[in-house]
Amino acid sequence: MSRCLILTSRIDGIEHLTIDPSDFSCILAADGGLDRARELGLSPTHLIGDYDSTDRPDAATVEQAENTIFLPTVKDMTDSEAALDWAVGMGYTDILVLGGLGGRFDHTMGNVGLLSKHLSVTRKIVLQDGANRVRMFPPGTYPVRKDDYRYLGLLAYGGTVHGLSVSGTKYPLRKYDLSDSTTLGVSNEILDKEATVSFAEGRLLVIQSNDT
Repeated sequence: MSRCLILTSRIDGIEHLTIDPSDFSCILAADGGLDRARELGLSPTHLIGDYDSTDRPDAATVEQAENTIFLPTVKDMTDSEAALDWAVGMGYTDILVLGGLGGRFDHTMGNVGLLSKHLSVTRKIVLQDGANRVRMFPPGTYPVRKDDYRYLGLLAYGGTVHGLSVSGTKYPLRKYDLSDSTTLGVSNEILDKEATVSFAEGRLLVIQSNDT
């Protein structure tokens, strides 16, 4: 198993999340993500952060973790980016990031950009909170399971997605060029258990969500 769980400082709708620690070989708490880990009953294996949004971990917490990285407060990236960079650098290609989607909008947009930053390495990085699951895909064909989400949103990122086809949904598409300046792809719904999404060029955000 080579999955990494990253917990950020803010996880909206945390009460709707259930995480099985046995699904992950690494549980990394980024800064205030340590507090969120405790809310979820998780014991982080790794810690990273400048700890400007929560108390620095005490000696017992540091001793319990396999590794603790203290970052400077003044730096050119957020603790979440540092955490994700660390995980990718350690060879993890299946990464679930809890949080990063609510609160300050600049942080949200920056975190979505991190999916693009590492897209050449892996398409299996997921941003998730209690209402949303966000992924980014390069060109290809992908199944999208309905799971517990009502809505499916498809958004082009950083330009046009060419040749987008969507099947198994309330609003299908056939070889459509989806620009990054339209809302046409929002609020779709998967009809049965799974939809199929394919496209030839671009970067596509796949967003599954529920109303809160």
